[in-house]
Amino acid sequence: MTSRVKSPVRWDNVDIGDTVELRSNGYTAFSGLVDARTDDGDVVWVTAPAGGRRLFHIADGFDLAGVTS
Repeated sequence: MTSRVKSPVRWDNVDIGDTVELRSNGYTAFSGLVDARTDDGDVVWVTAPAGGRRLFHIADGFDLAGVTS
């Protein structure tokens, strides 16, 4: 049986269409619009403005922050 990595921080506070930044060590590694999100908040798919889509898992070590306009 495998165990899931659980983080104390949830990513379920973002919605599809939100503009977000994924940060690591104080630097923005990727930014764009949330394209999809799992119900448990463990995975988000983010589409960059210039194209491209990436999947991020909460255990990847990124901080997910909403961008205010």
